[in-house]
Amino acid sequence: MIAGLLLVASAFGAVLDVTSSFKAELAKGKPMMVKFFAPWCGHCKALAPKYVDLSDDAPEGVVIAEVDCTKANELCGSEGVEGYPTVKFYKDGKFVEEYSGPREVVAMKEWIKQRM
Repeated sequence: MIAGLLLVASAFGAVLDVTSSFKAELAKGKPMMVKFFAPWCGHCKALAPKYVDLSDDAPEGVVIAEVDCTKANELCGSEGVEGYPTVKFYKDGKFVEEYSGPREVVAMKEWIKQRM
């Protein structure tokens, strides 16, 4: 029964918390969309369910991740985060572009595809 549940769970995406493993995940070189957020931020709370939906429907091979800036203030500063949420796309271990489009799954997914 548990194995079946794990199989079902793995069929769906999940937002990867990289608060303490950002550099290691980046070093893997996979395309990665990262949401830098603070738990108290209203706009972050509004984006959260859509970001989870994006992780369920992300383009093949793209990691959908997040960093809690209240726990990784230095990292967020070094990544140029000045407000919340800030969503950035990385590829081949390097920053590509900050996402500033609509906070909708379809828009974010298409934006990612254009940068692949």
